[in-house]
Amino acid sequence: MNLFTKTVLKFLSIVSLIAQILCAFAELVLLFASGALLLVSEGVKKQLLQYAKLNSNTNLSVWFLVLSCLVALAIIASLFIIMYALHKMIGNIYEQHYFVFQNLKYLKLILISFTSFIILQFISQLFFAQTHTYNVSDVFSESWPSLMGNILLLAIVYTIYVVFKYGISLQDDSNNVI
Repeated sequence: MNLFTKTVLKFLSIVSLIAQILCAFAELVLLFASGALLLVSEGVKKQLLQYAKLNSNTNLSVWFLVLSCLVALAIIASLFIIMYALHKMIGNIYEQHYFVFQNLKYLKLILISFTSFIILQFISQLFFAQTHTYNVSDVFSESWPSLMGNILLLAIVYTIYVVFKYGISLQDDSNNVI
């Protein structure tokens, strides 16, 4: 492995670790926000609902916001799992362990988490469409082209998973022959 590849892998490992830390912090903030929505006074709830432009039943709207926070929490948790698996897989590749069962396990975890991310993002789009609220966050794009891009990326990850699975079976056959 050349120096450039090692440098890129180390950089990606550090970036994935930083992303894990940021996701964990965001999860804590969302947990706090969800709990706070249930515990604050009625006056604060009304002001928050006016700010969010939810003019329906106060109690129902608060539960809607809490449910939205929980969906966001699940989205961030799936991103955390993706970054964790990616970090571990990059570590294996850095140590030149390419076609090992652990990498296949991490790819499967990425595949499941990314599928969950897409489904939860779609659910989030439905929540915000229900309240006619759009462009709430730049982090989670709510456009259909973005959703199609995510589905394309999911297909790429699945293809890589199949290639790794086949590579592992070839590696096992090669190891058994020698």
